[in-house]
Amino acid sequence: FGVDLGSLRFSTTDYLVRSAGTIFLPIATALVCGVLAVAVHHLLSFTLSRIDVKWRRRVCIGIGAIAIVLLGVGILGLQQHPDANLPPLASPVALGVGAFLLEYAVHTTAIYLPLSKQPRDALHRTRTLRRILVGTLLLVSAFWSTAIVAQQRGNAVAHSIEASLPILPQAVVYSRQRLEITGPGVTVTRLAGTDAAFLYRYDGLRPLLHSGGHWFLLPAGWKHSNGATVIILPDTAPSIRVDLAP
Repeated sequence: FGVDLGSLRFSTTDYLVRSAGTIFLPIATALVCGVLAVAVHHLLSFTLSRIDVKWRRRVCIGIGAIAIVLLGVGILGLQQHPDANLPPLASPVALGVGAFLLEYAVHTTAIYLPLSKQPRDALHRTRTLRRILVGTLLLVSAFWSTAIVAQQRGNAVAHSIEASLPILPQAVVYSRQRLEITGPGVTVTRLAGTDAAFLYRYDGLRPLLHSGGHWFLLPAGWKHSNGATVIILPDTAPSIRVDLAP
């Protein structure tokens, strides 16, 4: 809508309340994926304990290869490569899953494959560092994914507001002086009487938001493409009154 976020003066509570719907989907998805990952881990452990070394090696190499491909997809997304025509969530999810699978492949190799003492000791010494790095990449993936979900949800809500403006509740503005409020669908009426508290009435406005002691109003015919502005009015000015009507 062209309004700078700083001018809204949202409090921490405002951000938390407004983000609840956005953060629910990533958290629920992560929990479901966690349950599935535990189930797959137990199934894979059961299978690896009953097959020969050759097949164990193939499984570990396969998991590692998948992890490297996914990490490559995530890195392409981080670099915003122009040739990477990927869905928005593909890169952050690939980055997190790839990092997790790579560590899982190393962990599985250390447990189920016969290794000499030197590589086994090296894997043991670097285990803590590897898991810290993987945890960091998972956090990056989570923040990145949540930011994309938030942007998509915000765009969807904005388009919904734009489409439903004609049927939203009305905001009627009264003022002592002519405010020169204009926009598609906005009308101004000169009220009768010279001793009235307010001399002008503006119709055809819709409330977008009330925050930070200000009303943010839209003309009823507002479209992202028509260049109409958002009207910002203080709610404490004695010369202005904003009434809401169904």
